[in-house]
Amino acid sequence: MPAPDIDYSRNINKFSKLVVRNKWQVKVLPKWWPCVKDKPIIISEGDSWFDYPAKSLTDVVGVLLKYTVGLQNFGMDSNTNVIDVVSRDKKLDALFLRLERSGDHATELAAKEPDQKNGVWEDKFPSQTLYSALQNKTVAKYVDAILLSAGGNDLVDAVRHGIILDYQQTWLDSHHKDQLEEAAQKVADYYLQALLCRDEFAPNTPVLCHSYAYAVQVSRGTTTQFDFSDAGKLIGALIKFLKLQWIQAPLKAIGINLDDLGEYTIQSDSNLHETFDKKGWPKNPEHAQGEGVHPERALFIKSMLDTLYEAMQRLPSAYKAKTGNTLVGFEYLDVRGEVQDPKYWADFIHLNVDGYKLVGGKFVDKIMSMLKS
Repeated sequence: MPAPDIDYSRNINKFSKLVVRNKWQVKVLPKWWPCVKDKPIIISEGDSWFDYPAKSLTDVVGVLLKYTVGLQNFGMDSNTNVIDVVSRDKKLDALFLRLERSGDHATELAAKEPDQKNGVWEDKFPSQTLYSALQNKTVAKYVDAILLSAGGNDLVDAVRHGIILDYQQTWLDSHHKDQLEEAAQKVADYYLQALLCRDEFAPNTPVLCHSYAYAVQVSRGTTTQFDFSDAGKLIGALIKFLKLQWIQAPLKAIGINLDDLGEYTIQSDSNLHETFDKKGWPKNPEHAQGEGVHPERALFIKSMLDTLYEAMQRLPSAYKAKTGNTLVGFEYLDVRGEVQDPKYWADFIHLNVDGYKLVGGKFVDKIMSMLKS
């Protein structure tokens, strides 16, 4: 059960119980009763903009600690992504089902079962899907909004594996524009499938998607490292001390092997500037903290994110072509021009606490506007 100040769950069944409890309180208890409020029910599904730095994994470690010494929400004490900010906003005060995972691609938006690919440690601890969440009748009945975030990893992966060419005279001549547009369109197609899933199980529920801020302020790569081996040793020792060896078998049955946690580093697959370097693009400015991006690289990165934005703007037309109906309950938050200062960036693709606070505030304003309409 989430702590009182964090109204969210990453487990669909546990979340449905939170929802039922909230609706029961509103129906049965007097309005003056402490904490009685009909809270918005929100699902979030996405990538590291919703999960950085793999908060869903630190939750797994938290689950292990909870089963041994009763600790909860391990590693969840700071707002390091959009949903951390939004889910803790006192004005919004919503219940969140958090399905996101750092590294996920847009394919996850349309998946019926976890694909166990791309996302950090998805093979060991697969995240649940939007489709699975909407299969839960309680969730589908009461959900007030769905937040989706995907496409950044898809584009960076495509760019690093064929779209960027050896540098010619300008950035315009140094990439496959048609392949970039194709990659962006594939992302939009997965969003379309997510909207069709919404239509089937929770018709007219508002869906909010977003662009990515122009990532042209710093060039330093992601260096976030998670070493769970020590945590595994600690938990193993605690289990032995508390004579709870019996719990190792059921934990292993759900994929948690205390002897096989080890180390995971999010780094190589997302550092676009490594590819620029290999392809001979003009070098970034020398800076001790990796601030600054060469104008040619910056122009390409902006074009990459603009291409995704443009593909998403065609989504209403694609929806009508597919269904014959006008797309309703769909909002797109454009934050491309936000947080354009190095002080807001943790690395070349992720914001820091201050950056996510600013962008998260815009999400809160948009969600509250959606819920009122």
